[in-house]
Amino acid sequence: MTQGVRPLHELRDEARSALARSDLSRARDALFSALQHTIAREDDYVAMTDELRDVLVRLGDPRSALTVAWYAGGEHSQRPLIAHVPPIDRARTVLAWAEREQDPERQKRLYARAADEYEAAGLVAQAAIARERGQDFARARALWSRLAQLLSSSGSDLYAAGLARFNLARTSLRTGDATAAREAVFASVHLLEEAADRYETIGQRERAFDCYQVLIAVGRESRAFEHVLEGYVNVIRILREDHLRYYALQSYEEAVAAAEKQGEISAAATLAREMAAYARKEGLTAVANFAVLAQARLWQEVSAVSQKRAAPPEIAENALLAAVIALGEAGQYSKVGSVYRALTQLPLEETRKKHYARAGGRYVNAQDLPIDASPLPAHLRHELGFPDVWHIDLVEWEQAGSASQACGDIVLDPAQWSEVTRRRAMLSRLTALAVEGATPEAAPAQRSPAQQLISLAEQLATVELYTILSPLEHLFRRPEPKIRVAVVRALSRFLYKRTFITLRDALVDPDPTVVHEAARALEELRFAHAFDPLARIYRESQAPAVRASAVRAIAKIDTLEAGEMLLGILQHEGAEERAAAVEALKRARGMKFVELARASLAELPTSAQAVVREILQSRGISP
Repeated sequence: MTQGVRPLHELRDEARSALARSDLSRARDALFSALQHTIAREDDYVAMTDELRDVLVRLGDPRSALTVAWYAGGEHSQRPLIAHVPPIDRARTVLAWAEREQDPERQKRLYARAADEYEAAGLVAQAAIARERGQDFARARALWSRLAQLLSSSGSDLYAAGLARFNLARTSLRTGDATAAREAVFASVHLLEEAADRYETIGQRERAFDCYQVLIAVGRESRAFEHVLEGYVNVIRILREDHLRYYALQSYEEAVAAAEKQGEISAAATLAREMAAYARKEGLTAVANFAVLAQARLWQEVSAVSQKRAAPPEIAENALLAAVIALGEAGQYSKVGSVYRALTQLPLEETRKKHYARAGGRYVNAQDLPIDASPLPAHLRHELGFPDVWHIDLVEWEQAGSASQACGDIVLDPAQWSEVTRRRAMLSRLTALAVEGATPEAAPAQRSPAQQLISLAEQLATVELYTILSPLEHLFRRPEPKIRVAVVRALSRFLYKRTFITLRDALVDPDPTVVHEAARALEELRFAHAFDPLARIYRESQAPAVRASAVRAIAKIDTLEAGEMLLGILQHEGAEERAAAVEALKRARGMKFVELARASLAELPTSAQAVVREILQSRGISP
């Protein structure tokens, strides 16, 4: 964030001159401004943080000094400061030391010390997580139990309560209390299902998605496959509804593998059948064939297992017939003949065995058709591995929208975040410490509280990480419209579905400036899984300007679903929406709308045909 900031060398010279005059406030302000050059060389940047740390210590601002020391400093530079900061800062610092420690015994002691500090700060969830990392599951369990009781009695946050119960189940298992673990699992599943229902009812499917992810983890931890299956079925449903087909197909693969590993072969075969149908619908023939062959293999396995268990022969018969259908669909006719021969070996009525023998006879010399059958290729895959939201989301809940805490976690995690991201988070935390009431004297310049909050929103915007959404949501609840405007502008840089939760509130804000900025922000959120919330905003809004902004954003999303919606707008909607669609489509670069428009051109009304031709011609494409 260097726009409007004076050159680095000027600011450092000013800071040195101020220090020579013992003008510590001027030196602090100059160094703070210098640190806005977040793309400076690392050596220069670290040197400036060291200089600012020393100035802040002399100014009597240990929290800010420790924040700066977190960036590049180690235990040696941080240790003198932690005695002068609140428990929460000591806890976070000691936790970072523990994460870097190589000696297992000292690491355990550091985790225990961090947990003690978190407890002293009243942060039970983070204390429990520190206990878990230190392998102290008995104390972690006691803390999760305390938090679970607190959340269940308040009834204010079903999701957090469900997560706390799940963590109680996890730690109960690790301490050998299977009965308590079962009870906690039952309570957790009930709370998560209820939370998911509520989230979906109010249109927050991304939060429902988190609930279902945890259900998968609950099932794996408790070895209760019904919870794994419920979680996967709903995760896949949401991914499909959000048109994230590659994520959905990967989740199908995971679900099939999980079911097969658990011995739930019929469920695995059913999931493979659904995967094949979905992949075919999405035009991924090789993946569909792969799923069909997996389905056939699994149905044959179902038959073999049922025969070993001496189950009624009709079960094995039905499974083999399902395999016949799957193999026939894939053109594997030689294999179809083999399955028919297997059917003749079942202890069935003679008339049915003869029927299968005749059917098999038709495939004696049949050949399997050559087909391309392969899983989703590597270049279309994403790192699915669900994050441990049962920890992450409880930390967010406990931090209650604190920007200083959220940014502190980023600064202290060099393994996960880049230097530039950590620098921006550090600057945001320095401002947050001032405006959150902890150290008002630490502000880099004397400004009104509202102006400081606006500055904080602007700085948070540069971090662009999911964990910053909670502080921005907290800021949006401020009564001052100009702060809400700053938050909405910041949100335009956060390409997450969750962003739309706050933007939807902003679009009905009583202040027209907030509404205007929210509509502008919509147009910046052009990523594939933004289609669903944008389409919902378009359908629900009564404001023409908001609907037009949603149209312009949808036009930048290159998916078949977006193209179909835009084609419908050109045919059926009002003049303002049609004009917005035409204007945006002329500037768009994606080809999905072009393909769809060309294929549908002859069937469109005359007026719509003319508009489509105008759009295509403006892009140099022949209709």
